[in-house]
This record gives sequence, C-alpha cells and structure tokens, in this order.
Amino acid sequence: MKGIFFENFLFFIVLLNPVSKIVVLSSLGITNNFEELKNISLRATITAIIILFLFSFAGTFILKKIFRIEIYSLQIVGGIVLFLIGLRALQKGEFFELDTHKKIKDIAVVPIASPMIAGPATITASISQSAIFGPFITYISIFSALSVNFILMIFAGKINSFLKKYNLLGPLVRITGLFIASIGVNMALTGVKTFLK
Repeated sequence: MKGIFFENFLFFIVLLNPVSKIVVLSSLGITNNFEELKNISLRATITAIIILFLFSFAGTFILKKIFRIEIYSLQIVGGIVLFLIGLRALQKGEFFELDTHKKIKDIAVVPIASPMIAGPATITASISQSAIFGPFITYISIFSALSVNFILMIFAGKINSFLKKYNLLGPLVRITGLFIASIGVNMALTGVKTFLK
C-alpha cells in the first residue's frame, strides 16, 4: 500500500512539475510580496484540486458517456502535449510563455491552475491511475503532490534566488523538461498500445 502510494505520489509530482511554477511565479515579479504569492498559490491549488478530483472520480463517465472519448485517446493527446512542453523547456529553457497583459489574480487560474497544474497530462493520469489503483490511493497521491507543490510555490522567490545564485535554474529547467518529454512519450505510447489491443 505504501509502495503504491509513494509511486503514485512521485508520478504526480513529476507531472505537476513544481519547477515550472517557481520559474513563472518568479518572472511575475511578485515573489517579494508573500501574501499575494500565498493567495495566488492557494487559489491555483484549490482550483486544481477541484478539477483533478472531479476527473479522478467521474473522469471515465465524463469521457465515455458525455464526450464519447476513449481513455487511450486522452492518453495519446495528453502525452503529445506533455512532450511538447518538455521539448520547449529543453530548447528554450522555459515551460510556458506568459501573457504579460493578464491581471495577476487571473493568472492564478489560467495558466497556473490549468493547464500548468491540472493540464492534459495530470487529468489523464488522475483518470487512469484511479481506474488502476482505485480512487482512494489516487486522491491521497494527488492531494499530497499538490501540497508539496503549494509549499514550493509560496517559497518560489527564495528557491529561485538560490538556484540563480549557483546557476542551477537553467540546467534544472532543461533536466525537468527531459523527464517531462519522456513521460509524455511513454503516456502516448501507452495510449497507442491500448488502442492496438
């Protein structure tokens, strides 16, 4: 039980990609205002929890009965999207291009809550992991991973300063991008294998 939880927890941590949140929040120039940073992080996390818990609980029903989409289709598309995000990080050293004209409070929901936290890959994972391991393990894994992600978000400024001081931010973004791209390929291939069966 503990082993399954730990595996799922690590899986969701990688998919959530806390490094991207640290980079984005630091680039917004709000890391010196702890209260504002905390509010944005909390709003984004709560929004993501609602989305991921909903799909974990009723994702298969929503996909098959309402949209008539098979899980393998979502796995393939989610994998491709994840691969492209990882590839961008590898090539450009960034995960997303921010719209600087957006208000700070709006950025908490889009793009931070979705698609950066609750995106195609994490939604796909919440549905598939729930089907394989059951909702209980999936809920705990998602909640634990989001809690760690939230803590890292509210300390984004300090973490970013430390990483920049030792010139670790660029390499860390690219290494994370490599892992994310690899997970994307694996997710897409899993979808293809399921389709072929």
